[in-house]
Amino acid sequence: MSELVITPAPHLRSPLDVPRVMGRVFLSLLPATIWGMAFFGLQLTLWPLLLSILGAVGFEALDCFVFRKPLSIFDGSALVTGLLLGLSLPPGVPFWIPLVGSGVAIIFGKQMFGGLGQNIFNPALVGRAVLFISWPGIMTSWRVREIWALGVPFSGEGLDVVTTATPLGISKLQGYSALTQLEPRILWRLFVGTVPGCIGEISAVALLSGFFYLLFTGVVRWDIPTFYFLGLAITGAIAGQNPLYHILAGSAIMGGCFMVTDYVTSPVTFKGKIIFGLGAGIFTGIIRWLGGYPEGVTFGILIMNALVPFLDRLLPRRFGVKKV
Repeated sequence: MSELVITPAPHLRSPLDVPRVMGRVFLSLLPATIWGMAFFGLQLTLWPLLLSILGAVGFEALDCFVFRKPLSIFDGSALVTGLLLGLSLPPGVPFWIPLVGSGVAIIFGKQMFGGLGQNIFNPALVGRAVLFISWPGIMTSWRVREIWALGVPFSGEGLDVVTTATPLGISKLQGYSALTQLEPRILWRLFVGTVPGCIGEISAVALLSGFFYLLFTGVVRWDIPTFYFLGLAITGAIAGQNPLYHILAGSAIMGGCFMVTDYVTSPVTFKGKIIFGLGAGIFTGIIRWLGGYPEGVTFGILIMNALVPFLDRLLPRRFGVKKV
């Protein structure tokens, strides 16, 4: 008679554990990281990125030490949070901005809820939202090489960087038609990534290449991003603007591919994912259209993060049931 073995749940194991998932997400963000560093220059991008990553890992280690918890920095989640935060910062921010943002992201966005798997909100977005609300002047000051500036006449004097508005900022203040008159090739420039903006959010093709890597390796699914972009496109069309422009501009690709897909802060059922993605996209579009900020990705996703527990209770996953 064979020995009876009793073990606690879960009984199903997947080879795709947390360190592997985080490692693949980190790799998927490298094309956008490299492009941002090349486009804006190392002087404006290297330190914000390094300080965001080191700050996130350091604050997580500090929290584990203070509260006597197992050291969790080797699962890679703090590393990814720091990189996502750094990529969502304007180039050339003061050194303390990424440190404050990463501290808020790890302490208040993640560890306060009990750590990875128990946080309600995406930690990187929590850090970014606090920075936007607390220091809007710094977080909306965009620097770029003079030749790539929008609305700034090229002087030909060889200036290293100039301060300029982003496409979303111009369309917010002057209208989408004014933006297209200023730069008729704006959609192409947004796709390639030759516009002012955050360090890692300017190139749609670089971000999408990383997203498709995650999609084909099974790290993320298609459903939430698809309905996120659908909701954003519908709202943009209702506002009388080009839906494709709203998908390509600002943080939409970053948010729709790498932040709404967060396992922890998204619903578990397919219907819940549809509502979640669609709602985040619609809120993003409404904030861009009617809100005070030209960008709406951060708050659009955070609003729907708050509704995830409700969606999971409203549309619970049923186990042991088969359709006939």
